[in-house]
Amino acid sequence: MSGEMKRMLTSKNFLAAWLIACAALLFGQTYPSLKKLTCGTFISLLDGSIKSQIVAFILPIAAVLTWSDSFLQEYKSGFLKTALPRTSRSQYVEGKVFSILMSGFLVWLLAVITVLLVNFVIFYPMEVKGNIPKDLLTELLMKALRMSILGGIISTLGGICGTLCQSAYMAYGIPFISYYFGIILHQRYFKEQLWFYPPEWITPSGNWGPYQTGLWLFLLLFLLVLIPVLGSVLYDKIEEI
Repeated sequence: MSGEMKRMLTSKNFLAAWLIACAALLFGQTYPSLKKLTCGTFISLLDGSIKSQIVAFILPIAAVLTWSDSFLQEYKSGFLKTALPRTSRSQYVEGKVFSILMSGFLVWLLAVITVLLVNFVIFYPMEVKGNIPKDLLTELLMKALRMSILGGIISTLGGICGTLCQSAYMAYGIPFISYYFGIILHQRYFKEQLWFYPPEWITPSGNWGPYQTGLWLFLLLFLLVLIPVLGSVLYDKIEEI
């Protein structure tokens, strides 16, 4: 599993997806006048970016670009024929499921941390001196974590689609289309139904219970449903080798 994670984190696709995610967050920020910035501006800039249209558009793209089609590439290239004799099929599947899930999760978590550090270096020295607003920072980190979980959901869905359809285009395309299909359905027909509106999962406006407990449970349940599905389709495909 560690070897699989290392290959994922050092891949060109992960680097490209991370750069795309960072660029989306930077372009999504609304930059203020540099005179007398209030304390915590470096946080509020990023908080606003997470809600922006450009981040909403790029989120599924960066999530699936990282590693969702990795099994398909290994299957077609013949890599599996040399890799499987060195490990058990169950260990390979477990490592692949974990790496695909974590690819979409980590690419957005690392992008948020990177842009937050960039904002801190650039804007914090120009802010009015005071205590960093901890509530604002905590809320930002909660949004970042939910966005990262959504990234993991999308990358896992991409892995399922790519493996079933034997197509990298499906690994990228179906999660992207599903993501926007949910947005369109909500905006045009089911405005009261928040559970299939992805932006709501990041910046909730509805009543999900204290501390957004219902939302956290929904995201985790969604992920827990997809994980065994991906494991099952991977194992079935390996049986054909």
